[in-house]
Amino acid sequence: MQTNTHPTDPLNLILNGQRPPFVPVAPSYEGLGPLEFHRVALRWSKWRDRLDAAGTDRLPVEYQAYFDLELEIHTDILDTCYPPPAWLILPTISTPPEAAGATVERRGDDLYRVDADGDATWLPPNRQAYHSRMVAERTHSYARLWSGGQDYLSLEEAAARAQREARPAPDPSPDEIAAERDSGRCELARALLARYPDNRPLYETYTAPYVSLLTILGFQTMISALVDSPDLVHQILDARLPRPSARPLAQRPPGTGIAFVEERLAPADIISPEMFLEFSFPYMERSLPFFEDLGFRTVLYFSGNLMPLLHHLKKLPFTAIIFEEDRKNYGIDLAEIRRVMGPDRVLFGNVDAHFLEKASDEEVLAEVRRQIDVAGSDGNFVLSVGSPFTPDTSLDRVRLFCQSTQVI
Repeated sequence: MQTNTHPTDPLNLILNGQRPPFVPVAPSYEGLGPLEFHRVALRWSKWRDRLDAAGTDRLPVEYQAYFDLELEIHTDILDTCYPPPAWLILPTISTPPEAAGATVERRGDDLYRVDADGDATWLPPNRQAYHSRMVAERTHSYARLWSGGQDYLSLEEAAARAQREARPAPDPSPDEIAAERDSGRCELARALLARYPDNRPLYETYTAPYVSLLTILGFQTMISALVDSPDLVHQILDARLPRPSARPLAQRPPGTGIAFVEERLAPADIISPEMFLEFSFPYMERSLPFFEDLGFRTVLYFSGNLMPLLHHLKKLPFTAIIFEEDRKNYGIDLAEIRRVMGPDRVLFGNVDAHFLEKASDEEVLAEVRRQIDVAGSDGNFVLSVGSPFTPDTSLDRVRLFCQSTQVI
C-alpha cells in the first residue's frame, strides 16, 4: 500500500494511524444543502455583475476569467462558512478545450452558460429557484429508477454487456496519466490546496459495484434479479469492479488522499443479510483494496440499517466507516457500533442533520460532546452528520459544527 502524500491535516492524520490535535470534522459537502445553494447564488451574482459591468447580455467566457470566478466562489464559501480543516469533495472544472467558445447570456431574468455547440445550462439565481428545479428533476429521475422500463437495460442485455466489458483492462500508460493530470480538470483543486496548505483534505466519490445495479437495471428489475437470476447478477457485478484508469492516478498528486466509497441499497432494511453476503460484501471486499493500493484511504459510506450486519462489515478492509443517523427506528446505535468495531477502527459520527438544523448552539455542542464520549474517547473518531446538511440549515450553524470540536 502506498503512503498517503497529504497526511498533515487532522483528518488525514487519523486515517493514517496518527493522533490529531483535535477531533476532525468531516460533514457531507454534497447535496441540496446550504453550501450548494450559497454556491449557485454566488455564481449567478458574479456573472450578473460581469454582464452589467460590460453593458451587455452576452459575454464570452475567457478561460482565465472563468477559473478565477470559480476560485472566488469556493474560497468565499471556505473562508466564511465551511472553514478548514473540514474536508472537501475534489472540485473539478471544465478544461480549456471544454470552455472554449462558451458564453454567458442573459435571457429575460435568467442567466445561461452556453457552450460552443449551443447547449445552454441554466444558472439558478437563488435557493428557491434551484431547489424547485432540482426537486422536480430528481423526483422524475427517482420515478424512472423505480419503474425501470425503456430507460434501462433488460437483465439479459446488461449481462451480455458485462461479458463484453469483462476483459482485463491494461494499466494506464504514463502518457495517459500525464494527459489527465495536465488536462486542467484539477487546477481548481491545486489552487485551493495552495491557499490552504495541509489544511484542506480532499476526497473523491466512488460507488461500490452493487450500487451500479440500480442505474443499469432500475430498482424493480434489480431486486427481482437477486432472487430470480443470481448468476446473471454476478456477471454484471464482476464487470463493475474498479479497474485501472488514469483518473484516480492523476488525482493523487493534487492531494486527493481519500476515496469515499458509497454502498447503498444493501442494508438490512432492503435486502436480507444472506443477500448482502452474496451480492454486496464480496464485491466491497475486492473493491476497497483497489483504492488503498493506489495510496488512497477509504471511507465506506453504508446507508440504511447496518446494525444486523456489523460483524460482517467489521471484516471489510476500509480505513473508516460512515453511516446514517437513527431517524427510521432502525436502532442505529453509535455506542454499539463502536463496541462491535473495536477501538482501532476509525468511525465517523452520525449527528442527526435535522437536529443540527433545529437545535440551539448549546444543544449542538452537547451532542458533539456525547458522540465523542461514546465513540471517540480512545481516538479514531471523526465528527460527521448522518445525512447531508438539510436545505434550511443556516450557514452560521454549518460553521459552528465545523469548528465545534475545537471549542468544546
